[in-house]
Amino acid sequence: MAASRPEQGGAGHADDDRRVLIVEDNWLVAIEMEAALSEAGYEVVGLAMSADQAVRLCGSERPAVVLMDIRLQGRLDGVSAAVEILQRYGIHSIFVTAYGDPETRARAEAAQPLGWILKPMVWSELGRRLEQIRAGQA
Repeated sequence: MAASRPEQGGAGHADDDRRVLIVEDNWLVAIEMEAALSEAGYEVVGLAMSADQAVRLCGSERPAVVLMDIRLQGRLDGVSAAVEILQRYGIHSIFVTAYGDPETRARAEAAQPLGWILKPMVWSELGRRLEQIRAGQA
């Protein structure tokens, strides 16, 4: 499916590049990520545990970037969610996952990810890694 023009409307926060949506189905990991990002000066606009929830939150909250796990609860995975979010809203994802194998990366190219952060990682480094990826240095 070809990428369509991002929908207009929403919360009107598209200019704030420090707004982040976390998509992670492990609640403890999501809370650790949220704390690390808040400490690094990011505004976490929501926590989603499924692909469907991630798409809905992107529509209402308009984050600048989505930190997307690949394995999620529900019928769709993070790659599917990232592709839909990009097509609907023009919002890019950074995959934060333990699944960085070549097959998964090839399938994820349709989402045009900004980058990959492989788990496990030291969560206190998350803000720094996010800055590196967004600056094109990773």
